[in-house]
Amino acid sequence: MQLAIAQQKLSREQQRKIFVKAEGLAHNPNSNAYQKAMKQLEGYPLKPYVELKTLSKFPFMANKAPIERFLSQYEGTPLDLPLRKKWLRYLSKQNQPELFSHFYRDIGNTGFTCKYGEILLQKDPTSSQAFELAEKLWVVGKSQPSDCDALFKQWQSAGKRTPDLIWKRLSLAAGGGNHTLVPYLKTLLPQNQQYLADLWLKVRRSPSQVSRLSNFPGIYKEKEAEILIYGLKRLVSHDRDLALRSWLKISKKYSFTAQQLKKISHRFAIFLALKNHDKAELWLEKASHYEPDAELLRWHLAHVLRQQNWQHALDVINFVPKDVSADNVFQYWKARAYEQLGAQELSKTGLQKLSKQRHYYGFLASGKLSEVASLNDNPLRISQGDLDELAALPAAQRAFEFRELGRNLSARREWIFLQRQLTQPQKLTAAVLASKHKWHDQAIFGFSKAGYLDDLRRRFPMPFDNQLHYSAKKNNIDVAWAYAIVRRESSFMPDAASHVGALGLMQVMPSTARYITKQKISRKSLFNPNRNVELGTQYMRYLMNKVDNNPILATASYNAGWRRVKQWLPKQDTIPLDLWIETIPFKETRNYVKAVLAYQQIYSQHLGNSKNLFKALATMEIHPKT
Repeated sequence: MQLAIAQQKLSREQQRKIFVKAEGLAHNPNSNAYQKAMKQLEGYPLKPYVELKTLSKFPFMANKAPIERFLSQYEGTPLDLPLRKKWLRYLSKQNQPELFSHFYRDIGNTGFTCKYGEILLQKDPTSSQAFELAEKLWVVGKSQPSDCDALFKQWQSAGKRTPDLIWKRLSLAAGGGNHTLVPYLKTLLPQNQQYLADLWLKVRRSPSQVSRLSNFPGIYKEKEAEILIYGLKRLVSHDRDLALRSWLKISKKYSFTAQQLKKISHRFAIFLALKNHDKAELWLEKASHYEPDAELLRWHLAHVLRQQNWQHALDVINFVPKDVSADNVFQYWKARAYEQLGAQELSKTGLQKLSKQRHYYGFLASGKLSEVASLNDNPLRISQGDLDELAALPAAQRAFEFRELGRNLSARREWIFLQRQLTQPQKLTAAVLASKHKWHDQAIFGFSKAGYLDDLRRRFPMPFDNQLHYSAKKNNIDVAWAYAIVRRESSFMPDAASHVGALGLMQVMPSTARYITKQKISRKSLFNPNRNVELGTQYMRYLMNKVDNNPILATASYNAGWRRVKQWLPKQDTIPLDLWIETIPFKETRNYVKAVLAYQQIYSQHLGNSKNLFKALATMEIHPKT
């Protein structure tokens, strides 16, 4: 009774401290200190993580019962994977096939899956499930762990490793996978086909080899054609003219499937358009006959716009399938084409329709019409009861506790797991709940995934306001622009880290930080929101200085680098800003600039400025060598 009263008196903050202490005791579960801590943690959301640590430390047969209970209770949650992985490894080493099969789940571990397939074949030497697993795991462009050798040997002995599958794996390895696998796969091919493996490696090392048809004897033309398509697709990315000349010769000697012709025509069309090549239009037209996708159609339009051939632009838009042409990009440029061709009423009608919408093209349209930008803000209203009900779910409790402990990665794992269990209305409730807890990145992602985009205050929050305002003013940049950059770079996730090494709120590269400050900057300091904003805004000022204080070019430079952006400037003629943005060669940078400009408008209005920033942008021009 006294113990129960003592437990009731423990605050959540006290339990957090006990939890951290209990983690350190998990290796000694029989100690009095551990037993006492676990009793004090009764009802605490993260208590299972202490149990996980203990069971993971001792994944032995003596603990089979508690391990089974734990895995059954938390199956599919973030608590499942670490323990199941250790338990399956133990069962495999102990040669316990029945138990291994019972506890096996597909957790993304190739070795375990191979072991499971091996067990299936022990029970039934003709198991179709095991053979399907073996084929799926063998036909990949990389080497597999030695744990798979036994399964693959049985699969091969059953006659399932066909020449077609060998060729398929060879193509995957040579055409983008691990090319060191090719010599081994070459030995599996029939003697008269082994030259194909050498051809793959030769073309992989140097795509220009496709220009020498003497390399291709024409013995197995279908397989040689596959290698040629691979080489041509790579060649056109860095030597357009050689790729075109090579295609003329190759297409006379080889026949290609409709799918191969589609691949090559799409690839040639886009890469020729990227460089404004004089053969771009021809290939864009050709590619349009092979089920054009939205990206190809957009580049066809961009290429024509670059020539400022407005009638042709209309023709391209009218050719686009209705489901694609309804996209904002086509509707905006249709209105612009009408404007340039003197059809002012048609242009105005198109712009007015777009201007009622909240996106980059909608803001551009309202700017051209000199109207106030429409935000269409409609905050979502969720009852407190619904919020409390969702907050009481175990995964939500665990996520928020990890947040309190500053363990953001663990918190996100739990929150992402929670999202997968929710209904559509609950996902919206979760987004609002995340916002209420100032978990801005998960609120932003939640609204996006749930498809509700009109709750602008929650989708475009303004945390870290003191530092952002101070640093923006110090570096003489627009604070709305700074907010837009943070929103696009990290969605206000202070510990964001990209695959290329950019860190923190404004995704600052350590090398960039060192360059602009002329001093060593630690990775840890870049995860400090205040320091990151200080450096990020300083870098924005640096970029503004590099591009003559043009914020559009500076925005593009933040993503792609100012040297590359200067290479994209027109060589001779001045062009409208909206057209320059539309023809930025890098898709990522093109979309980045559009997003940041739209976000800047939203933040500007949130900060009390009713001015439509796009009014100036809609008439701005980019000059040669700005």
